[in-house]
Amino acid sequence: MTSAPLLRRSWSIYASLRCRVPSTRRSHLVNASRSMSADRPENVMTVFDRKAKRIQKDRTTILPDYEVYDYMKEEVGYRLFDRMCDVKRKFKLAIDLGCGRGYVSRHLLADMVEKLYMCDSSEKLLAQAEISSEVPTTKMVVDEEFLPFEHKSADIVFSSLSLHWVNDLPGCFKQVNRILKNDGVFLGCMYGGDTAFELRVALQLAETEREGGFSPHISPFTSAQDLGNLLNRAGFTMLTLDTDEFTIKYPSMFELMMDLKGMGENNCSWSRRPSLHRDTMQAAAAIYQDMYGDEEGVPATFQVLNFIGWKPDPSQPKPVERGSQDFSFKDLDRLSELTKDIEKLKDDTKVTDDKVTGDDKGDGKS
Repeated sequence: MTSAPLLRRSWSIYASLRCRVPSTRRSHLVNASRSMSADRPENVMTVFDRKAKRIQKDRTTILPDYEVYDYMKEEVGYRLFDRMCDVKRKFKLAIDLGCGRGYVSRHLLADMVEKLYMCDSSEKLLAQAEISSEVPTTKMVVDEEFLPFEHKSADIVFSSLSLHWVNDLPGCFKQVNRILKNDGVFLGCMYGGDTAFELRVALQLAETEREGGFSPHISPFTSAQDLGNLLNRAGFTMLTLDTDEFTIKYPSMFELMMDLKGMGENNCSWSRRPSLHRDTMQAAAAIYQDMYGDEEGVPATFQVLNFIGWKPDPSQPKPVERGSQDFSFKDLDRLSELTKDIEKLKDDTKVTDDKVTGDDKGDGKS
């Protein structure tokens, strides 16, 4: 269990600034609206205010101590880099989707990637992103819902803790599949449904008690089962999913909410309320402490869904034919006995083959 440091907080008044796409080489890029015409469905449920999320990201960049809020993203980003190391190949073109401050890209090595594009919707956040000292890198302001890359142009696309704010997640996955080359890999992680459930419960109970109802204050997250289904529908194969859970202690609910704001992870759903009454907040903090806390503070759970999927290619391993197995599942309790029988049969076959070979040699001498 990890304790969050007591951090200096700034309550400055923030100004929202518009993002401008910087000039960059477009050798692997195409017009976003044209490339998306065939991938995006006509009707998409819009849950998140993407403009508000960009402004929230921009605001984190002017905090005097913004680095101290990145402890979760740095840890998860390094773990994603470690997973990339397990793929034993060198990628000619890699795309870091929703790179933030370069939590994954900063670790990349020359023997892993030849060329890297770092993409994020916030120009100010992108300016603070650390790049790898070994990999040629281009930074681009890109919305995760509109990927301006050519068909089959990338060898790997990876994303760390960014896709949970995408409205059209199925469309985003289809776009990633489109821009990947055959046998390309999509590697990433995102927050899962159990993230901040303690805060969700405390706010709902307090608001129901004080105001007779509640509105969503924690953004909806996907589940591991739904994530696997979406990746499969998007055309990815050989899927692997697993889950990590981090429990971090905070002095109280207010420090947790402060850190979420410093991370740029505050709520941006269209149905959010602009404010909460003070007495409701105090009641929520008391409920949080009573239900989950102890003398050390209150815990907050961060559930991270890790996934990897591959674009289909004829060179990839294929499932064996039906009925080609050596054992039946109903014989699992006799597996050791059956294994001995098969080994004995192999030995008998070998002895017979040796005898036949010896007889053939003897006939040849005579």
